[in-house]
Amino acid sequence: MLPGPGQPTLQLGAIPESGVYVNVPNKTLGVWMTNPAPGLLRWLPQLWPGWRTEFWEDRYEEQLRRCGGQIGAPALDIDAGITEAQSWLRKRVYQSFADSPAGHLMNLAELLSAENLPSPEISAAAVADVGPRPTPQEWARFEEACAAVRAAGRAA
Repeated sequence: MLPGPGQPTLQLGAIPESGVYVNVPNKTLGVWMTNPAPGLLRWLPQLWPGWRTEFWEDRYEEQLRRCGGQIGAPALDIDAGITEAQSWLRKRVYQSFADSPAGHLMNLAELLSAENLPSPEISAAAVADVGPRPTPQEWARFEEACAAVRAAGRAA
């Protein structure tokens, strides 16, 4: 938190997606993010000349630790994360053609054509089937790996 008057602590309602920790006495910036921000690390030295930049990858816990309890976040819910990842992957891997990027491209071309607007030329490769899907045995191995991570998280 910033020095001076203001809110001395902050309890976040969700795990943040990115953050910057500013250490004024050491002239150091700690940066972390869960989604790529191309060029950010290249630009920071220009924006903060004379400061050192540390990249903490996706480790938000590092910022919480350095804030000494002044910022809090909910505990990481491994079970919920695995469930969400499994659901997203299942939908993505087993989606219908209409729901796939290729299906959306074909739908857009049909809409443009129906309105007598110029339509893009779409190659056969752009709308080919979504490719190989995992076999039932491969998907079962993925499910087993998820279960193992869940069990390890509960044991920790």
